[in-house]
Amino acid sequence: MVILTLADHLDQLARHRRAKPWWIRFQMGLATRATERCYTLLAPRSGLRAVLARLHNGILLLHPAAVAIEGPVDDGVLDGALRPLRDLHQIPLTAGPPHGRAPHRPSMPAVSLPTSLPPVDGLALGLDIGGTGMKACLLQGERVLDHAHTATWPAGERGLDSLVERARALLSDLLPAGAVATSLGIGFASPMGVDGRVHALSTVMQARLGTTEGLDRFGERAAEQLVDGPVVVYNDLAVLGRDCSARGARRHLRLQIGTSFGGCWIDADGTVNAGELGRLRVDMSPDARPHTYLPLSGAMKSYLSNYGVAWTLSEAVSREVTPEEAGFLLADLLVAPEGQQVIDDLTVLLVGVIREACALLPGLRHVEVGGGMLRGATGRRLQTAVRGVLRLREGSPDFAIARDPGFDGALAAARAPRASVRLRGRRRARVS
Repeated sequence: MVILTLADHLDQLARHRRAKPWWIRFQMGLATRATERCYTLLAPRSGLRAVLARLHNGILLLHPAAVAIEGPVDDGVLDGALRPLRDLHQIPLTAGPPHGRAPHRPSMPAVSLPTSLPPVDGLALGLDIGGTGMKACLLQGERVLDHAHTATWPAGERGLDSLVERARALLSDLLPAGAVATSLGIGFASPMGVDGRVHALSTVMQARLGTTEGLDRFGERAAEQLVDGPVVVYNDLAVLGRDCSARGARRHLRLQIGTSFGGCWIDADGTVNAGELGRLRVDMSPDARPHTYLPLSGAMKSYLSNYGVAWTLSEAVSREVTPEEAGFLLADLLVAPEGQQVIDDLTVLLVGVIREACALLPGLRHVEVGGGMLRGATGRRLQTAVRGVLRLREGSPDFAIARDPGFDGALAAARAPRASVRLRGRRRARVS
């Protein structure tokens, strides 16, 4: 697999003899509270595709209210090139200088806060509902008493009642006979607002549930007679980010390899910004992989997800590999040349993602990656490889595999009722 990362491509374009400045201005917020972040790139006119890829990535990472772009091409050409992005992101995208320019936003110093969650008595349940697997854990304080997992959608299963039934069975198996939990936190793999309501369904959930009807009572139904205390429901990536923030993480990027590729950015003040990073464009090679359902090429869902790794393994072993077996096969292949090649490819892509984040997120300090695929030797091998590359780049952030990449989502969900963390709402790009 040949990969040309966007950061490398933009570096090449900046050295082009006909390179000219381009300005991308992200308007953060609305009305009197609006501020601006301005980014300058050097590229020739022929580099428009790469410049727009960086603009696209900035929208995913920064969550702006509006964006304006200026460059060495006619505004009419820019306006036409922006049309697909307007349809995808559904925010104002302007060719030319922005109207009523907002003041530039300075970089904020990181805020130091307590690095531990408040203690809790009793039993705390956590439930992480992904597109592929459903995982649960039982905590007493910070001690993990038990954990369990099952498929989110076994063969032939669909509908909300079926999902509730399996969630309750998984949670019931963790509780001692006659015991009742004091809280339940749930992470759900679909776009959600800060009000805890599912606003749309991910592709997998849409295929199995069909509609969001009744989902606002999912937590209540899952907890019935099992929990006597608070029940909270968040997007699964927001759960991970809230847990990091509550523990004191600042300027921290938390990534997750699963059914898709997701992440969240914990800002200098502890605010969590969850992102749809499966749409992040990193591979700019001519034969970059298409997205599964969006008009994007080189997007991370096609590389850094169970689906994407299965695609890479299929090419390496010359047979079809399913997303469900991808992690197990990669672990088995670590001692073979094919396995090392896959690790090398994942390293290039992860470093590409980190370089995009460093270019757009002010003062990024730490990057952490989780997901069940990274358990054991696979995670250790990837961590060593990525750190080796980042050490060669001055100013690179620290990098680590999550402490428990298999059940990190469920553990974070169990702590969610205790975390008091600001969660920034997202402007959702279209689902299909």
